[in-house]
Amino acid sequence: MLIFIQMGKRFTDTAKWINNKWFFNLTIEYKIFWIYLLDNCDSVGVWEENIELANIVIGYTYPLDTLLKEFKKQIYLFKDNRKWWVIDFCEFQYGNLNEDSTSKPIQSYISLLKKHTLWKEYLKGIDTLKEKEKEKDKEKDKEKDKDAFDIFWEEYHTITKKDKTDKESALKYWKRLSEKDKQKAIDNIQDYYNSLNDKKYCKKARTYLDDKNFNDEFGNIKPKKKPSNYGFPEESPEMKKRMGWK
Repeated sequence: MLIFIQMGKRFTDTAKWINNKWFFNLTIEYKIFWIYLLDNCDSVGVWEENIELANIVIGYTYPLDTLLKEFKKQIYLFKDNRKWWVIDFCEFQYGNLNEDSTSKPIQSYISLLKKHTLWKEYLKGIDTLKEKEKEKDKEKDKEKDKDAFDIFWEEYHTITKKDKTDKESALKYWKRLSEKDKQKAIDNIQDYYNSLNDKKYCKKARTYLDDKNFNDEFGNIKPKKKPSNYGFPEESPEMKKRMGWK
């Protein structure tokens, strides 16, 4: 006689076969065990360890110590060593569990976590995840800013034809600018360059940023005046004598 047991349905991460480096590097036997674990834990990710049954169902003999070594970062081991908790299970299945929620399923998951004395561990894990997300966002912002600076650097030297020197110094001044000024620094390079009466007075990138020439009223940038020749022909003996030139 066949006995059919109705099992619950759960979300599964279909990208784990490609994008999850930890899972990807497992042997096929340990991939199967991980899926078995996710299917056989309770609704908050707790599995009452029964390695003998797992061996029979899967058809492979797993050394318990090797399993714990493979999954040590993915599970929380209870003090009695008889229960395992899949740390990210709730976050993946339900998102962040909030005690103020009026949802009956959410409240039931919270109650079960508390019954397992895991609620504090869950909250600790959520805080850690939030910190990790913040760190990831900071890294992304740094990469975006670096990309924006590289765009500025290439654009500035393409337009001005200046030698590419002092990039580190330019980056230092770039980091001091507001996001609005950084965009203006890129957008106004051509206007700044066009406004120079004498292109040889074009500044280096770092000085352009430090002096904030992207905020100039373009057209008013003038080169330094040459000394007057006082009416004498250029480089005439009279002029050289008057100016003290040799």
